[in-house]
Amino acid sequence: MSTAERRAREKAQRRREILDAARKEFFEHGFSRPTMDDVAARAEVSKGTIYLYFASKEEILAHLLLEGLDLLLSHMEAALAATLSATAEAALRALANAYLDFFQSHPSYFRLIMAFDRGRFGESIPPELFQQVLDESLRGLTLVARTIEAGQASGEFRVDDAWQAAGSVWAALNGVLVLMAHPLRQQMLKSDLQTMFQATMDLVLSGLRAGTVDPADG
Repeated sequence: MSTAERRAREKAQRRREILDAARKEFFEHGFSRPTMDDVAARAEVSKGTIYLYFASKEEILAHLLLEGLDLLLSHMEAALAATLSATAEAALRALANAYLDFFQSHPSYFRLIMAFDRGRFGESIPPELFQQVLDESLRGLTLVARTIEAGQASGEFRVDDAWQAAGSVWAALNGVLVLMAHPLRQQMLKSDLQTMFQATMDLVLSGLRAGTVDPADG
């Protein structure tokens, strides 16, 4: 191994170590409170070393977000692959359940996705990194849209715009996950997450079959 190759490997290893430390710091203490000093202390390096690899705290969070999106897409793609011979309705429910599984298995990554949606990270990270996040996010939504298109082709779903319908499905599922994350709301609704999630999916599928899932109607 040449000196250049060894240095490149060491640099990649140090970058992974910093991301590992940042993940622990942010997932334990939230995304707002920790500073670059906290990440540096956790990684046992100087803050200057952190800046050799990441220009800002937001850039670190964006890379962690890409990790989360990769996990989510893996869940969704595996679910879809298992339903190749199933109906579009069964495939869409499988995608939804994969999202629920991701929410339950990786709650910190889910919170990061929600925080990124609400925040202004796009203004704080390099444009090419923001585009990566956008592209990965669109991949998941595209899986939903293509499944709805398959339902259109088979006559299962009656919708004019599969992309808009996919957005409505996404909004409905995100809404129930965020809502039911609060124990008080579960108590108010006299339900649990699994029951409410499946009831929401039943309504979504009913709307797709009837051709009423349209954001313009809301």
